[in-house]
Amino acid sequence: MKAYFAHPCFNEKQQEFKKLFLEKIRIALDHIDLKNEVVIIDPFERTPNAECDTGRKLRMAGQIKKICLQLLDECDIIIALTDGNDTGTAFEAGYACARNKPIILVSETLCSSANAMLIGSARAMIDNVLGGDGMKTLTWTVSSFTAL
Repeated sequence: MKAYFAHPCFNEKQQEFKKLFLEKIRIALDHIDLKNEVVIIDPFERTPNAECDTGRKLRMAGQIKKICLQLLDECDIIIALTDGNDTGTAFEAGYACARNKPIILVSETLCSSANAMLIGSARAMIDNVLGGDGMKTLTWTVSSFTAL
């Protein structure tokens, strides 16, 4: 199963969150013997980060969209980070919803601060994903979709 991780990654704080999130989810999946069954797809590993350069963004926008939509089509579920109110993440989640793919919302704080349409599209919401039982809840939720 492939899980697409929709998230902003345009500044140092977002990059640090992504690094820690990916580290923790891969370890957590390994603990429940799903490391080889669930592949986390990070679109930033497959596309250039052009958001900080307007000219480059305008030149590459079509290519980036094409790659991300193809990745979304190939994925079984979407994990969408609600922090930062990122329009790209909202677009990816909306596309996934239109394709009837399950969406799991995650937040470093509270998913309830997300847009109502994101919340309404989610099959699950996990607050404080890096703390407490957040990652355990996420991996359990992801594993519940492997049986589908």
